[in-house]
Amino acid sequence: MTYFIETAADFNTKSDTTSRIAIDELFIAQAELAAYIEAQAQEIAPEPEVQFIDLDGFYNYEALAAGKTIATITHDCGDFVTQPWIVMVGVEVHRAETWAKCAHYIQWHYKRGTLPKLKTLSPEELLDKPFDQLTSVEWEMLKQYKPQLDCFIAA
Repeated sequence: MTYFIETAADFNTKSDTTSRIAIDELFIAQAELAAYIEAQAQEIAPEPEVQFIDLDGFYNYEALAAGKTIATITHDCGDFVTQPWIVMVGVEVHRAETWAKCAHYIQWHYKRGTLPKLKTLSPEELLDKPFDQLTSVEWEMLKQYKPQLDCFIAA
């Protein structure tokens, strides 16, 4: 479907078709330009996409960018909580009433570089932390941990 814009000259003199502009051609040209600019921006400074991994089927999610954990989203099941979804970057940094708002918060702040950096603890440091304060990601790290013995005992 093609639409035309007629100028005042066209309205008065229907024979002048050179002043008609096809809007479809204008839209196509603008879309091509926008696609070209986006492609150039991605080549110069690609933005890694934030992916969300469901850890337990509903309550715990991990936000990954370039294969690294940048934040977690968890659910507070306490009574009378009006904003049960929590964004954690080591500590609580944001609360919202829906998971989607937490995901948007992470994406928005990550793209702007204002999301706090996640400090990862070594498995030895995690052993010193109370077990009821460990996140699911930290539990997984402890499950995979194999301590290195400094001495060998001959049997």
